[in-house]
Amino acid sequence: MASKPPTPKPTAPDPFAGSTRATVPMPIEKNSESAWQLFEALRNGEEPAAGHEATEQMELGPAGGPAASRAPQRAVSLEDVLQLARRNNRACPLPAPWAAFYELLPARTVDGRSVKPPASIDRAGWTKMSAMQKRLRLRDQIEWAERAGVLQAAYDFLANLPEAHWHHFE
Repeated sequence: MASKPPTPKPTAPDPFAGSTRATVPMPIEKNSESAWQLFEALRNGEEPAAGHEATEQMELGPAGGPAASRAPQRAVSLEDVLQLARRNNRACPLPAPWAAFYELLPARTVDGRSVKPPASIDRAGWTKMSAMQKRLRLRDQIEWAERAGVLQAAYDFLANLPEAHWHHFE
């Protein structure tokens, strides 16, 4: 007696196989008379209808920004400074501003002895190091600034450095 071969289990079709197209969710557009009336009311500066209350108006400080008393500034994090240093494909500051940045970094006492921060790349070593090596050295200095408690000063210095004073990856 011959046994029947097992029947294959049905499988779901691969949505991205050859000739099939991926499905796209359909947008839901609120197109009703009440939606149009709400739009017109908001455009004309009228009070919104019940159920569509406006949020509290934000006060502006003297410089046109949010009032300083309302939103305290959060402390800068290591990730904030590293993102600032990497913005626009930056590698590191140019030699002169980088030397000034180095002066911000205090020596630390480790096991009873004074340890200097990682040195910046001077003009003599500038051409011998790749942009990635320079970026890693800057990262070492930023991490040093965090451990030394001067991360905010490091952030302020780098944030105020003009883009023309940065070395970029090519």
